Amino acid sequence: MKDEQAKEKKENLLHIDIFNEGMGRRSFIRRTTKFAGATLGLTFINSLNLLPALPIVSASSSTSSLRAEPNLVFPVISDVHIKKSGTADMNKFAAALDQLNQLAPRQDAFLVVGDLTDYGLVEEYDRFMSLYNEKVNPQAVSMMTMGNHDYWNGLSTIDAQKRFREKTGMEALYYHKVVNGYHFIVLGTEDGTTHGYFSEQQIHWLGEQLKLAQQDDPKKPIFVLLHQHITGTVYGSDLWGTKINIELLYSTLKEYPQVITFSGHSHYPLDDPRSIHQKDFTSVGTSSVSYMEVEGGKIQGNLPPGYKELSQGLIVEVYNHKVILKRRDFHNNDWTGKDWEVILPS
Repeated sequence: MKDEQAKEKKENLLHIDIFNEGMGRRSFIRRTTKFAGATLGLTFINSLNLLPALPIVSASSSTSSLRAEPNLVFPVISDVHIKKSGTADMNKFAAALDQLNQLAPRQDAFLVVGDLTDYGLVEEYDRFMSLYNEKVNPQAVSMMTMGNHDYWNGLSTIDAQKRFREKTGMEALYYHKVVNGYHFIVLGTEDGTTHGYFSEQQIHWLGEQLKLAQQDDPKKPIFVLLHQHITGTVYGSDLWGTKINIELLYSTLKEYPQVITFSGHSHYPLDDPRSIHQKDFTSVGTSSVSYMEVEGGKIQGNLPPGYKELSQGLIVEVYNHKVILKRRDFHNNDWTGKDWEVILPS
């Protein structure tokens, strides 16, 4: 049991505002899908019934209670893709926020890992933030990363980043926060390239922050947020993972097995066991609030029938010796599969 002092929220917010002023905006890469031949299609009208990832200990269903109070609770969503007008996107976002508030009335943080908007327009940010501010748990520390779609507004790279910061209230493109004694390191893709760009400067900064987090408490998990997957990790990372400076990024993270990364971008489903990956550290795909996508080669295609209706996200509970990841189908108002558990120390 935690003593009363451990129950008190301790927030030490570290804001580091580092930008590469000379960064030019990279050209948009049109999304393509390689067709590998006719195979059995995945049905997405209901949740997939697949086995949990092998390195993870499967827990009991998310409906179970009788757990000790967690040290830290936070939702993770991504790829909300709020548009300039319309109702479908806002209705999905509202449904996700309402369910998360109901299921986790106590939230110490709230994570959004990129593509808040469809094109980074003022109207899109305003619609996103108006609903978010209306429904977000008031004590939750907000952490948001910039996705490639948030750059696609015709502005220069620097001006697009400035708009993101001003509209979301984030102090920097990439930054480090500590909530309840747990470290969150938020990376920011540095231009609108589809596969993402993390400069050597930012990755070296990441290494410094990881060292500080480990020195603080080597037994605790370190959470790292980024929009694009790290190539060679979760489902979708081979096609949609970041490519530039990937060796440096991976080698920096592999020194810290207690790292748990959260990334979106691919929209690939949480139902699939490949959406969690463990080797040198743990990687978790966060799916999408907006719509679902899969790899090519399926009879139904990479955007199967009903893909616009699907919407998913995570609730994360952190305990002394484990991290529990609860997968939510917002479109079904239900859990999908059993919890994933990461046993600590990793």
